[in-house]
Amino acid sequence: MRIRKAHGAAALGLAALVLATGTAAGGAQPATPKTPAGVQAAAATRLVPVDGTANFRDIGGYRTYDGATVRTGVVYRSEALNKVTAAGITTMQSLRLSGIVDFRTSAEIGANGPDKVPAGVPDTNLPISDGGYLQTLYAVVNSRDPVQQQAMLGDGKAAQMMLTMYRTFVSDPATRAQFAATARGIANGTVSLYHCSAGKDRTGWMTAILLTAVGVPQTTVDGDYLLSNQNLKAGNDALKQQLLAGGLMQHPELLDPLLTVDQSYINAARAEATAEYGSFGRYLLDGLGLDVQTLAKLRQRLVG
Repeated sequence: MRIRKAHGAAALGLAALVLATGTAAGGAQPATPKTPAGVQAAAATRLVPVDGTANFRDIGGYRTYDGATVRTGVVYRSEALNKVTAAGITTMQSLRLSGIVDFRTSAEIGANGPDKVPAGVPDTNLPISDGGYLQTLYAVVNSRDPVQQQAMLGDGKAAQMMLTMYRTFVSDPATRAQFAATARGIANGTVSLYHCSAGKDRTGWMTAILLTAVGVPQTTVDGDYLLSNQNLKAGNDALKQQLLAGGLMQHPELLDPLLTVDQSYINAARAEATAEYGSFGRYLLDGLGLDVQTLAKLRQRLVG
């Protein structure tokens, strides 16, 4: 019993420090960190081979500031589950998922289909706006007009759209509420998998919230975030080749800022959090409404 109390006290202490300083170490973080070798080397083992997905992975395995390790086999992140096969569902059953959160909007679900998940696993839709991503993508492709496509996405417009979306992750009250609800579900053990469409933006920010809250260094958090580019590259390349071969786009590379993640995107969300709340820790407390006790429960569930 004394050991459990000590662990709880340590978690509570780290949670308080995160809230006070924005990081468990309390120090400044590099603006554009390099992907740590450990993150890159662990990419293959972190992926979970759920057939019908390319970016389904375990968020565990990372070291925290105080030398602990985020548990594996507890919480997962993914892209949409609408293409999961029967074999993929069998793999998901082995994960013993307690619950799933789907961040997709009704338009995204309508366009691409509902999740395919193991029977009996709660799958809750907590929609977060995609910032007009799907609508823009359809408009660009359906126009078949290279001049219009350049006007819509060229000269930094596509990247600016993504930066705006990431800032909205922090500034929009409804969006904050969905991220907060997911964090509480994870802390309480009722959620063990969350996803959006590609598993890179809304899912990437959710993962940054969780890993930062339990004391994973920012450089490592960013390395995990950037792994989506590696995992999604084959599918993105195939999509662009299809658009080119089908005569839908002469320059499908215009889509790259929409199909990938970039350090500047997550930096924009963090900058918004700091500008609005003073620090990432205050964003957790005041923006998401996660109190010290909830953060301690999150630490207890995720860190061994």
